[in-house]
Amino acid sequence: MTNLINLGCGVSDIHRRYAEIHKALFGVSSYRMILYALQGKIRSVYSDYEHRLDDLQGELAELERQIHDVSDSDLPMRSTADLYECLTKYTGTLRQVIAELKSICSFFKNKDKAYQDSSDADQSRLNRDKVAYDYSIRELERLGTKLNKLFSGF
Repeated sequence: MTNLINLGCGVSDIHRRYAEIHKALFGVSSYRMILYALQGKIRSVYSDYEHRLDDLQGELAELERQIHDVSDSDLPMRSTADLYECLTKYTGTLRQVIAELKSICSFFKNKDKAYQDSSDADQSRLNRDKVAYDYSIRELERLGTKLNKLFSGF
């Protein structure tokens, strides 16, 4: 049980670091991105974020492996099994969200004009990716709320 809580704390830390990158790209501080673009540093910024997201994916993969290795004997109560199941879903969704943001960073880093262009009849790939990313974030938030309730019961 304690191991599951420690793993949950590790996943939470990865989420916190992912959220910092998300905020830098889409939050109020995204105005800094305009300054970086004017200074010609935008590629290196996206490259840095892409690298940091890649590191987070590696750390999260290790935590996922450890979560899956938790034995049934470590889950003696029904509430613990619910926590395990929710943490597993949350971790998988966080992995997906990080991958989607990393993909968006990659296209921006490479200045792929076709990625942002749209025809009159269709959205750009960027818009489609951002919509999918938003849906994934909402699912992550839903699972996070459920996970918080489960953790608060211990």
